[in-house]
Amino acid sequence: MKGSLKSAGSVKIGKRFSDKRMSLGLSLEEASNILYINIDYLNSIEKGDYSIFPSESFARAYFKKYSQYLKINSDLPDIFNSVTENRILNKAIKIEALSSFDNDGLNHIYIAGSILIALVALVIIYFVEFGNIQKSQREFMSTDQQIIDLSINIKQKNSQLKELKNLTSNNELYLDFLEECWIELYVDDELIEAVYFNENDSYKKKIDRPFKIIVGNAEAINGTYNGNEIDFMANANRLTKVNIINFDENKLD
Repeated sequence: MKGSLKSAGSVKIGKRFSDKRMSLGLSLEEASNILYINIDYLNSIEKGDYSIFPSESFARAYFKKYSQYLKINSDLPDIFNSVTENRILNKAIKIEALSSFDNDGLNHIYIAGSILIALVALVIIYFVEFGNIQKSQREFMSTDQQIIDLSINIKQKNSQLKELKNLTSNNELYLDFLEECWIELYVDDELIEAVYFNENDSYKKKIDRPFKIIVGNAEAINGTYNGNEIDFMANANRLTKVNIINFDENKLD
């Protein structure tokens, strides 16, 4: 992400992580190998600067994973919202400076603008209410044929979902997520995708073997490859719930 995502609070929390890691006798590289997290991300967390992360959800996932391993009870610093609030504050200061330049003239503009906004709001309310009345009338006019069409449509969607979850060819990977989880996909040991998921999310990707998938929170994921169910809990780390699964040319390790 662009710009600095750092505060006094985030730096203080980052130092707790750094101190705890060193008290365990671990280097950053060793922690990276244990948790399967890029060393740059761990370094950013310990420095309290989150500008390297592509999104807040991605930063939150790695922060949670690192804090659980170090057994530190802490939440992700509210640095993302703080940056947004600072930008809004700066804009407000600029607006206030402009308003002080010609206060009388802007007061007239403000009054006229307020009246215009009120009129627009009344028009919007009218059309929204009118639209709701028409919608209610249409709902009461539903026929048996419409109910039949709706039933057929639901069956078609359920059939499509069943076909999607029972992939049998084309080297397709399908994943369902029961809770928060993250995955990383590697081809020839090169990271091609890193994604964070929430509960009830799903993921589909066509990918040829060989490839490797690293899963965080292995208990929270179900999936198939070419229609074959994947056992994400086999060989998963009991502490971190991280699992590495290799798909080679001939079999699933």
